[in-house]
Amino acid sequence: MNNIERIFKNNNKCVTLYLTLGYPNKDEFFKHVDILVEEGMDILEIGIPVENPSLDGKTIADTHAKVIQNGFNESILVEYLSELRKKYPRLPITIMSYKKGIDQYNLLDKNDLYDVILCPDQFVASENDNAKLIQIYNQEMSDEMITERIQNNKGFAYVMSGAGTTGGKGQLSDAYIATMKRIRNIVDIPIQVGFGIYSPDQVKTVFQNGADGVIIGSEIIRVINTNSEDELRKYVRSITEARD
Repeated sequence: MNNIERIFKNNNKCVTLYLTLGYPNKDEFFKHVDILVEEGMDILEIGIPVENPSLDGKTIADTHAKVIQNGFNESILVEYLSELRKKYPRLPITIMSYKKGIDQYNLLDKNDLYDVILCPDQFVASENDNAKLIQIYNQEMSDEMITERIQNNKGFAYVMSGAGTTGGKGQLSDAYIATMKRIRNIVDIPIQVGFGIYSPDQVKTVFQNGADGVIIGSEIIRVINTNSEDELRKYVRSITEARD
């Protein structure tokens, strides 16, 4: 049983939190991972920086630009992920990278460094039984498209709360409810909902509507950008407590 399977077997309400690899620098990145783990995060989603991350809003896009400016490369990626695996061998890790990043950093050949990988901008099909692919779904997809993706999906399904980019702070769409139902009509797989989720009340609502997990990215980065460890701990605790 891998880390993703184990976490969903033991907990049907999982909190996944996002960090951009190496943001704002190595020391701070690992400090933030420690805080997220200590405050009850279940799964860590790690963004691999690329130029023009088109589905991400300004908050996350700026982190990609900062890390690239710092000189990010494939050797640094392997170093950081290897160190993370060594320190937290049982921490489920989702890698999120655009197709450009998957190709540039040969991520499909580095699957010993993560549990599952998500490509948000392009459908990537399984090439073998060892593929660790997560697929992304939204309300605009046809049943045929959902079925094709489900057949190339392991671990959990990533359902967008609504169409658009990450980082919005408006009213949470409920379009994900119908998308979850369509997926569950095809296969029994854990479903996590992301995009635009930032408050404890939204977390409670998503779980009440039947999701197995929530994914929060931009708001974590916003809190990190306050440079307050106490604020980060307080925020993460509010999210993990909303899960219970």
